[in-house]
Amino acid sequence: MEKIIVTGGLGFIGSNLINILKDKYFIINIDKVSYASNFKNIDPNIKNYKFYRQDINNKIFIKNILKKYKPSTIYNLAAETHVDRSIDAPKIFIENNILGVFNLLESIRVYKKKNKINTYLNR
Repeated sequence: MEKIIVTGGLGFIGSNLINILKDKYFIINIDKVSYASNFKNIDPNIKNYKFYRQDINNKIFIKNILKKYKPSTIYNLAAETHVDRSIDAPKIFIENNILGVFNLLESIRVYKKKNKINTYLNR
């Protein structure tokens, strides 16, 4: 079964994406669990599903997940939201929305190079 990673899978968009994909793919949901996360949005009866409570800034974790599951697709929906929160605490937005995405992309690049994968992991 094809494996797909969804980061931010407990958020509104991520959880709805998981519920759409759940019957066709094995889904790996990576979410650090924050104010925007909601476990109730995920169908509790999904059989082909694995949840990891983790931050996409954890390079070792991301490296190990890519190595373990060899996903065909990665949907990055992990992000800090609400512009008003960014005014009060911009550092967390920079860490997650910029550095987290950079870490994820860099981990994918290294994984592809190490495993001699010439195609994109996303579609």
